[in-house]
Amino acid sequence: MYVLGLDVGGTSSRALLLDASGRRAGYGRAPGGNPAAHGNAVAVANIGLALELALRGIDPGLVAGAVIGLAGGGALDRLVFDPMWAAAGLRVPPRLTGDLGIAFAAGTAEPRGTALIAGTGAIAARIEDGEPVMIADGLGWLLGDQGSGFWLGREAAGAAAHALSRGDAGGRLTRLVTDALLEDEVSGPAVAEMGEGGAGTTEEMRALAIRLVVRAQSRPPLELARLAPLVSRAAAEGDPAALEIVSTAARLLCETVAEVRRAGETSPIVLAGSVLTSEGPVASAVRERLGPSTVLAGDGAAAAAWLAGRKAFGWDPATAARLHARVVSGG
Repeated sequence: MYVLGLDVGGTSSRALLLDASGRRAGYGRAPGGNPAAHGNAVAVANIGLALELALRGIDPGLVAGAVIGLAGGGALDRLVFDPMWAAAGLRVPPRLTGDLGIAFAAGTAEPRGTALIAGTGAIAARIEDGEPVMIADGLGWLLGDQGSGFWLGREAAGAAAHALSRGDAGGRLTRLVTDALLEDEVSGPAVAEMGEGGAGTTEEMRALAIRLVVRAQSRPPLELARLAPLVSRAAAEGDPAALEIVSTAARLLCETVAEVRRAGETSPIVLAGSVLTSEGPVASAVRERLGPSTVLAGDGAAAAAWLAGRKAFGWDPATAARLHARVVSGG
């Protein structure tokens, strides 16, 4: 018998098949399957592809449990999803859960603690018995997601635009952001060509600011998240504006955690999402602020499969903890 775990995001959909001993029996990866980002038809097709790859060579009738971690799972059209699931030969109904419980299980086998996710968006939750019972932020790019990848990108673009509009070429961050946003333009001054001292005239700088603003606002807002790594690069080189953005992002993320975490609590704080699991100044600052309770999330698909196996196979706590260390944490 087997269990399935799926970790479905906006960028990728991953499916992992485990047997009762915790052995990985199949794996599939496909493009993003979040319906809020791609629409139901594309999302279901990509989830189906990940399933097909994971089940290759396996009788799907032997799958005894399944857990799907999906942010905004309520947007998934079951009239589209359920026929795909049945067509894959799966008889067991999947348990659809959000990304918070999956992220927490990807970092620890403990039943309670805190999850903090900072990728394109940002959200934190207090976890009890493996499920979120209190949530902070996660309000989307327009109303919240403080300290997220989008937030970092927006702050970077704003800092560059403000500097240029003052007639100032700014520092390393301004040059990186301007080159990234205007990389396909072939006319007009580029900050990189103006030298470290910003040799361009005030009028040229202001014209550049206008072009930057127009380009930033002509794209889908969430594309600003791709500027987030530039903040890390500039901060590593000592750029004052980037260092200020990093410090503020870390403070905001820790304040989000404080909204859901009791004072003095020592249970694990699982950090998930690209901003917090990739080496960089924001991740380092957050870990330093939150202290030794922090744990980095591992494989979300493995965590979902582990959750499915814990229920389907009835693993006792000691077995579940041992398999978690092997399957999810790679221990």
